[in-house]
Amino acid sequence: MADTTDTPPKLEILLAGEARPQDRTVALAFGAAGGGKVGIELDARIVPATITALASHLGQVMSSLPEEDWPNFQVLKTTTMGLAMNASGELALALELEGGGQLTLGLAKGDLAVLRDEIDEAMRIAGDLRH
Repeated sequence: MADTTDTPPKLEILLAGEARPQDRTVALAFGAAGGGKVGIELDARIVPATITALASHLGQVMSSLPEEDWPNFQVLKTTTMGLAMNASGELALALELEGGGQLTLGLAKGDLAVLRDEIDEAMRIAGDLRH
């Protein structure tokens, strides 16, 4: 990591996000360790690279931890979901997120049976929780 002159706060929870089309930016607000809030504004050009870096580095952190030490991840809540297909016939699961964002996850054909089994298991668990 590049040298910095001060130690940044540890960001512990994502509080809010906002698209700022007029500025071509995305603004995020976080809760920081020890209290307080920290806001950042990202130029749209660096958002994909930032997402990729975060996912890559998270994978490195998680692979170094035993499963019992994995953190309780902050959940992304969905408002709707459905299937999408591109012109090449590749399927994806399209999730609309609270706050208006969308997350589209490409699915390999082999993943469809796994997804079905996982949904069946989730339905069984949800049914057990109602009793």
